[in-house]
Amino acid sequence: MTAEDRLEINEVITWPGALVNVLNFAGGNALGGLLFVVLVGAITAQEYNWRTLHLWLSRGIPRPLLGAAKFTALLLPALLIVLAALVTGGIITGIISVQVDGSLHLDQVNILQLLFSVARTTYTLLPYGALTFLLAVASRSTVVAISCGLSYALLLESVLMQLLGLLGETLRSIPQYMPAALGNSLLVLNQATDMVASSLPASSMSPMIAVLGIAVWTLLFLGLSLLILQRQDLTA
Repeated sequence: MTAEDRLEINEVITWPGALVNVLNFAGGNALGGLLFVVLVGAITAQEYNWRTLHLWLSRGIPRPLLGAAKFTALLLPALLIVLAALVTGGIITGIISVQVDGSLHLDQVNILQLLFSVARTTYTLLPYGALTFLLAVASRSTVVAISCGLSYALLLESVLMQLLGLLGETLRSIPQYMPAALGNSLLVLNQATDMVASSLPASSMSPMIAVLGIAVWTLLFLGLSLLILQRQDLTA
């Protein structure tokens, strides 16, 4: 192994670069997104079986308001998923950093940027959670919601991105506006945790466009969920 290879590996497994990798691992199209899909699918669909949804509606709460409140309440678990990954990964890579370099290089970690990175990573989870919420409301089934949500995140999205890229110039730009690509464009900014400006990788998309794109996907899935919920027959 060359000295250059060793340096590259050290940047991946030691602070502050390791913190960035941990957060990327918790992103929407990585393990964090999969965990959020399972959580949203289980919580939302089981409310139909437990009839807690019926209980709230019997108290006169409007269906759209209840559905929006249910999804909003899931934002805290999304944040906790990212924080749990950061804490556990930070501890492990912190020990490695001390063993390898004898230091945590805290002078290279910008705490404010780290907090922004946590917020960005959590934000990338939202389209996947909103899609699973839609599937859970439409099917009322935990199995359908989780399996379809995981299938999209693990397989369908990447297949669609590859197929659209092969269908000509007109459709070639569409994949960059899908949740995975939008999330990656935001996660690139997490590199600012290590305040070396020259280390920031180039992104083909403006961060503002990525933020708006994720918001559009999330609101689209959530809006469809509320529309279905409004028209559902809950007497059966």
